[in-house]
Amino acid sequence: MNDVVIGKGKLAGKGVYANRDFKKNEIVMSYHLKELTPEEFNNLPISEHMFTHSFWGKIYLYPEPSRYVNHSPNPNTTQDLKKMYDYATRDIKKGEMITTNATNEIENELTTFLEAYETNPIKNLELLKKGYRNAIIKYECNNHTKTLTLKRIDGNWRIIE
Repeated sequence: MNDVVIGKGKLAGKGVYANRDFKKNEIVMSYHLKELTPEEFNNLPISEHMFTHSFWGKIYLYPEPSRYVNHSPNPNTTQDLKKMYDYATRDIKKGEMITTNATNEIENELTTFLEAYETNPIKNLELLKKGYRNAIIKYECNNHTKTLTLKRIDGNWRIIE
């Protein structure tokens, strides 16, 4: 039996639902993100672009069913990108839609972008603007405050100023 199933939702008309009860902190779904080269990204159908995210300066394609987890400001799961799974932030009942906070996903993208960009540790990260396509971030590195304006270009974050 699959622990989750795909049903109707708001992400390309689909969503992910619990096929059993989950306890708080339990892994709801594991996933294996597929790393894409820039060429592979550009060869994807446009409709697949929404299922890509960039972490550590690399583009990844989310597989089914994780690509259909819908956004909620009060989600019942959160991502652990290093372990590549979503875990329950509270008890989830069978039949309940599995949700995540997409704003946190953008924060993960921007934080991991900085981890790949800077060779020294960063401190006091502030996300001044965090949109899916544009962002402004402020942080400290080597005792200097830096502000970067970023834009998502061809599936990955790029510094534009």
